[in-house]
Amino acid sequence: MCEIEYDVVRLGSAYVRGRSAEYWVKGLLEAQGYLVIRSAASHTPIDLLAAKDGVRLAVQVKVKSGFTKEEKAELLKWAEQFGAKPILATKRKGRWVLKEVA
Repeated sequence: MCEIEYDVVRLGSAYVRGRSAEYWVKGLLEAQGYLVIRSAASHTPIDLLAAKDGVRLAVQVKVKSGFTKEEKAELLKWAEQFGAKPILATKRKGRWVLKEVA
C-alpha cells in the first residue's frame, strides 16, 4: 500500500458561512423554478446566475458585511454585460430577502 501525503486546507468560517448562504439562496431560487449556477470561489460580483422564462438574475449574496458603492457599481456592470437584473440577497430578521439593485 502506498502512502499519500496531502495538505489539509482549512477554510475560514467566513468562507464557509458565505458558501452555505450561496447554496441556500441557490436552493430558494431553484424552488421557484429558476435554473441556477454558482460561481464558486470566484471573488466576482456575481455569486449566482439564475434564469427562468427569459428572465436572468445576477445575484450577489451577502451574509454580514455591508454592500459598498464599489461593490454595487461592479454588480451593476456585470449584470448589464450578462443582460441580467442585478440582485442583492441579504438576510434580515432570519429571512432571506432578494432585492433588485438600482
